[in-house]
Amino acid sequence: MSGGDRLPKAIATTYYKAGVTGDQLTALVGATSATRLRLLKADLEADPLDLAAPDDVDIYEEDVTTVDTGANDDC
Repeated sequence: MSGGDRLPKAIATTYYKAGVTGDQLTALVGATSATRLRLLKADLEADPLDLAAPDDVDIYEEDVTTVDTGANDDC
């Protein structure tokens, strides 16, 4: 369901918005793609894991370089 074919993307979007049932989805895109979409939908609907950031690991072992993005500049 990648690439430029818009029909599978439209079917997936409709499924995510509860416009297509699981059986209809399987008939439209096949069992493998339907399973992938079901798993993705379940993952998207699940509550995110509430994990604290690790405070005992220094991911930057050396000096950190920062970049000024100019986000506060007036354009």
